[in-house]
Amino acid sequence: MARVHYDGSFEVDKSRDFVYNFLIDPRNIASIIPGVESVDVIDPDNFKVRASMGVGAVKGTINITAKFTEKKPPESAKVVGRGSGMQSTMDFEIGFRLEEPSSGRTKVNWYFDGNVGGLIGSMGARVLDPVAQKIVQDSVEKLRQRLS
Repeated sequence: MARVHYDGSFEVDKSRDFVYNFLIDPRNIASIIPGVESVDVIDPDNFKVRASMGVGAVKGTINITAKFTEKKPPESAKVVGRGSGMQSTMDFEIGFRLEEPSSGRTKVNWYFDGNVGGLIGSMGARVLDPVAQKIVQDSVEKLRQRLS
C-alpha cells in the first residue's frame, strides 16, 4: 500500500460563500480533474465518479464512490471516498477550509490524503507520486482559474 498526502493554499477574489458553494458541487470539482468521464450526484452528500487514468504502464478506468462527511458553511467541508479499478483500490479524504483575509477575497486551504493498494499501490511512491502530484497541481491550477 502506498500512502500519499498533498496540501496547499491559494487566494481568489471571490466571496467565501461563492467559493464554498462552488466547492461543494461535485460537478464543479469533477470538471477540473483530468480524466473524469462522468459524475453521478446521488443526493446532496453522495456521488459517484468515473475517471480514466494511467500510472506507469497501467492504464484504465477507476470508479469512485464518495460522500461529504462534514459540511460547515461557509467555512469547511470534508469528503471521504473509495475508488477501484486497474487491479487497484484507493481510499481517500479531501478537505478544505476557507478564510476571508479581506472583504471579497478568500483563502482556500486544502488537503488530500490517500492510500493506494493493489497493482498501483505496489509500484510504490517513486512511480505513483509524480503522477499524483501532476494531477493535483493541474487540478488546483484549474480550480484557481475557475474561481478567478
